Amino acid sequence: LLYHAFLRYRKVAHKNLTLIYSPEKSEKEITGMAKAVFRHFGQLATEFVKLPILDKQAVDALVTVEGEENLKQALSEGRGVLIMTGHFGNWEMMARWFTTHGYPLNVVARDARVKNASKLLEETRRGSGANVLLRGNSARGVLQHLKLNELIGILPDQNAIDVFVPFMGYPTGTVDGPAVFHLKTQAPLVFSWCVRMPDNRYHITFEPPVVIPPSSDKQADIVQIMTLVNARLEAQIRRYPTQWLWLHDRWKASPGVFPEGEMYMQELKTARIKSPSTTQERRK
Repeated sequence: LLYHAFLRYRKVAHKNLTLIYSPEKSEKEITGMAKAVFRHFGQLATEFVKLPILDKQAVDALVTVEGEENLKQALSEGRGVLIMTGHFGNWEMMARWFTTHGYPLNVVARDARVKNASKLLEETRRGSGANVLLRGNSARGVLQHLKLNELIGILPDQNAIDVFVPFMGYPTGTVDGPAVFHLKTQAPLVFSWCVRMPDNRYHITFEPPVVIPPSSDKQADIVQIMTLVNARLEAQIRRYPTQWLWLHDRWKASPGVFPEGEMYMQELKTARIKSPSTTQERRK
């Protein structure tokens, strides 16, 4: 139903899947993948609204976990933990697992374009026990909660122009926030995934913590870290391709990927140049 109802997102999904999987897969196969993506996220949406009523016992009945010792090892350092995941599998179910198992969780989230949707998302996440930090105004909150040795959940897989690093075979505009926070605090990066299994239960994996000490070249460090972030996510997408958000225009501002990319990147750069004066006006 969602596949047929949302033409815009259907077009984006087909465009992205064709970019990555053609000519390896036929048009019919790509259409099948797109429908599977919509089916997965339709299930995720209905599960999301029920998360606040799931207690620990209910969550444990739906989820198996691998590598929790890696999470505990990272927390033992006392610098907080940057949970690195993506719009992949069911990241919201993983958040509920954290909160029902006693882990203090803060999530960095982007405002939805529709006001009522933003309100629903934020209220549901808070109802599930997570503290929501809105992207764009989250830096101070992230640093404060890391000092308290808490978890910060970040999904850095949306369109941006902070840094251009490889992703799925293309130089891709990517946020640099996770790298900046990591270099400043040395809070371990824990790559974490919540994958839907064939029986519609979930398997959560916590990879061993990663710490990359800063060098004298901050920009090179940022590129190194975000390249790693994209590579770890790509590895999961390659294994479970229909569980990632192909509906998002991920390469919209990436030069040389789609014809409209260069123009859109310039629009974002222009907006960024104008933003300081806007911020000053708000402060006044």
